[in-house]
Amino acid sequence: MAFEKILAAIDFSEISHEVIRKSSQIAKLCNSQLFLMNVVEKEIPILISEGIVVPSIDLDTFEKMYQKLSEKSKEKLEAMAKEIEKEYGISPEIIVDMGEPFDLILEKAENLKVDLIVVGSHGKKGIERLLIGSVSEKIARKAKCSVLIIRKSKED
Repeated sequence: MAFEKILAAIDFSEISHEVIRKSSQIAKLCNSQLFLMNVVEKEIPILISEGIVVPSIDLDTFEKMYQKLSEKSKEKLEAMAKEIEKEYGISPEIIVDMGEPFDLILEKAENLKVDLIVVGSHGKKGIERLLIGSVSEKIARKAKCSVLIIRKSKED
């Protein structure tokens, strides 16, 4: 099976370096188009005062803050793309979005008709995993294409 389009979901954590390495190797091997995607999670900070939930910052400040985060994310992905081009001879496309990572990664994968999603796993355990699950697990369950989950090595 050859993968024509690969989407690498990057969150800038430690495991992201391995996600980039594996997805770049597969893209080079299969002569695939590679997409690097980062989703800036958009959460409104809130205050709870006297039983009333209110935003802790005004919405204009909130939007400006997330716009700056998106710009920084794009800069980081562009730097990664240059390294990939230098090391693997392929030119990835950059995608930055804001919202819920799980939903947006699946939506983008479907819209682009990717054959493979490469995502890292942070190895959440216990109650944290039970309560919120992991983005990689949700993607693996719901994706309409193959999913490669990169796990932390035993030495980490």
